[in-house]
Amino acid sequence: MQWAKHLYLSDKTAANKEKIKNKAERGVGMVSVYFIALASNPDNLFDIFHAAYLKQNALYRQNPFIVGIASGYEEAIELVQRIVEDIYRETGGFRVREYFGQAGQEN
Repeated sequence: MQWAKHLYLSDKTAANKEKIKNKAERGVGMVSVYFIALASNPDNLFDIFHAAYLKQNALYRQNPFIVGIASGYEEAIELVQRIVEDIYRETGGFRVREYFGQAGQEN
């Protein structure tokens, strides 16, 4: 797994960022944690997946680039909205990979 330098965090995950990252690196499932990653499909912007997927080796082979951590699916959707709004406000477009310094790289 790769981590964005500036991770977007929900209010509930901000205080536990390092703990969540450490558990994720070890493949430990977490009940309410969702990760937001750059999309594995180039036609999409993001992938949202539950921490339970960390138990699958296939996820690590994809080497996801994580840009956000949320507590619960609804918070993940809200966080994606915030990310997209920030990118548009700062760049005038939706070049998500460029915004996170991953232009030209595929997951």
